[in-house]
Amino acid sequence: MRIFTFLFLIASAFLNAQILEHYPRNQVPYIGGYESYYKDFHDIIIDRNLQPCGDKGEFYQLNLLVNPDRTISFIKDYNEKNIAKNKCAYDLAREIAKYQTNWNSATVDGISKSAVATFYIFPDDLFDHFQKGYYPAINFPAYGNYENNGIEEFRKGIINRIDVRGFDWNDRFNVIVEFIITKEAKIENIVMIKSSSNTEFDKRIANGILSTKKKWKPASINGKPVDYRYRLTLNAVTDPS
Repeated sequence: MRIFTFLFLIASAFLNAQILEHYPRNQVPYIGGYESYYKDFHDIIIDRNLQPCGDKGEFYQLNLLVNPDRTISFIKDYNEKNIAKNKCAYDLAREIAKYQTNWNSATVDGISKSAVATFYIFPDDLFDHFQKGYYPAINFPAYGNYENNGIEEFRKGIINRIDVRGFDWNDRFNVIVEFIITKEAKIENIVMIKSSSNTEFDKRIANGILSTKKKWKPASINGKPVDYRYRLTLNAVTDPS
């Protein structure tokens, strides 16, 4: 008999040790901090006479890779439905990033590293409503009424809900899955960014995530509920016993 051991981590798709999944403590991806990033964002809107989004509720989580030489690379977004729903915010964030120059690479022990930077783009705040010192106040989605937004309880809940009967592997694997927690606290658009290579098992993972839907509270930006893109990495190994 084989017992499945599950380890859950909230992580990006970058598993290479040379790429940091987030910036080290007290380091920022933009010279002058996040306030400078959003000020430059607004200034570029004005300088290039860019137009606001027709849908004032659009919101996009922009993930960029800031390289050691302070250039940037765009990270592929696999959630096409979410892009389509927030296409203006998506296009605006990527277009403006091309003109921003004050990127700041992460350092570890004095050595520059590639690192993932995340920015929360709520276009309606960055046009006519922009204010000096703007920095979006984000409340992350919360699972139940637990500390730290219920991350640990969410992991345990998934473990208990995934049916592993009928499966037998002799190797470890990892799955990267992404889904949207909507402003109405629904779970939508589950995307397998990295599959287990077993369609039925992927379905059971998706079903396990869907079964938690009544537990979630939505994210908000400056008090306004938003659809939030949530990514989960599942590492699983079989432990012979």
